[in-house]
Amino acid sequence: MNPADTPLLALLAALLLAAVSAAGTAVWWHRAQRGGWMDLPGHRSNHSRPTPRGGGVGMLATLLLAALLLPWPLALRLGLTASLLLVGLLGLLDDYRGLRPGWKLLGQVLAVLPLAITLAPGLADLLPVAGMVALLLSAGLAACVLLFFVNAWNFMDGIDGIAALSAAMLGLVALLVGSGALAWFGLALAAACAGFLPWNLPRARLFMGDAGSHALGLAVGALLLLALPATGTSVPIAFWALLTASLPFAIDVLATLGRRTLDGEPLAHAHRRHLYQLAVRKGYSHARVALAYAGLGAALGSGVAMIGRAQGEDAAGLALAAATAALALAWSLLRGRLAAGLEGEARA
Repeated sequence: MNPADTPLLALLAALLLAAVSAAGTAVWWHRAQRGGWMDLPGHRSNHSRPTPRGGGVGMLATLLLAALLLPWPLALRLGLTASLLLVGLLGLLDDYRGLRPGWKLLGQVLAVLPLAITLAPGLADLLPVAGMVALLLSAGLAACVLLFFVNAWNFMDGIDGIAALSAAMLGLVALLVGSGALAWFGLALAAACAGFLPWNLPRARLFMGDAGSHALGLAVGALLLLALPATGTSVPIAFWALLTASLPFAIDVLATLGRRTLDGEPLAHAHRRHLYQLAVRKGYSHARVALAYAGLGAALGSGVAMIGRAQGEDAAGLALAAATAALALAWSLLRGRLAAGLEGEARA
C-alpha cells in the first residue's frame, strides 16, 4: 500500500506525526528554558543570542514512532529503532556533556551497526560476491553510508532551518518516487521536520542539536539504503533520485573536507568554511540559503526521477553523474567568489 493509494490516511498520518514532533519540540523548549540548556554565541556562531539546544528530540521521537509502526519485517523495525535511538542519545550526550571527536566517531559507528547489520542480507544480493563475505561487505558498506549522512547532517546544521528543510525535502522525494514502506518513511521524515521547522525558521528559537542532526542524517541514509534492495523497475530510479537530491549537502561536505585537507587544517577542529557558512557571512539570510539548498536538491532529484521514468534507469544514473560534476564546479566557483569577497571586506 502506497500513500498515494490512500491519500486521506496519508494526510492523517502526516498531521499526527507533525503534531507529535511539534509537541515534543515544545516540551523540550520549555524544559530547556527552565534548565538553562543554552547554546551561547561564540566566534564561530551564526547566532547572536543564547538559544535552547537539543530540540531535535521531538523529531527523534516522531521517527522512532514511525519506525515502530511501519509495516516492515520485525528485524528491520528493531534495527532502525535501535540505531535511531542510539544516534539520538549519542547526539544528546554530545550536546550537553561534549565528546572528544574520536569517542564521538566510535559511538556513531556502534550506533549505526544495528541498522547496517539488518540491511546487510538485502544489500548482499547486489554484490558480485556471495556468502559470508558478501554479508560482511554489505554491512560495512551500509555502515559507511549511514555514518556519512549522520555526519553530513551534523556538519551542515550550522544555520537556521537548513538541516530540517533539506531532510524534509528528501522525505518528500522518497514519498513521490518511492513505494511501500520507503514512501511511508519519507512521509514520516517530512512530517517530523514540519513539526520542528516553526521553531527553527526564519529565526531560530530552538536548535535541534546533535540529537536532531544525527537522527535526520540516519533517516536520510536509511531512505537511500531502503531504496536498493526492493524489487521493481522504480527502485533504482528512486535511489538515483534520492542520491541526486542529497548532492547539495554531500558536495558541500566532501569538497570542504577536501579543501581543508589540502590546506593542512586539522579536520577535528571547528571551522566556518562550508559554502553555506560563507554565504551567511557574506550577508545572505539563513532562510534564503536554507531554501536554496533544499530547492536545488528538490529540483535535481525530481529531474532525475523524470529522466529515469522517461528514458530508463541507465539514463537516471547518467543524469546523476552530470549533476554531480555540475554541482562540484558550481561549488568551486561560488566558494571562490564568496571567499574573495570576504577577504576584500576584511582588508577594507
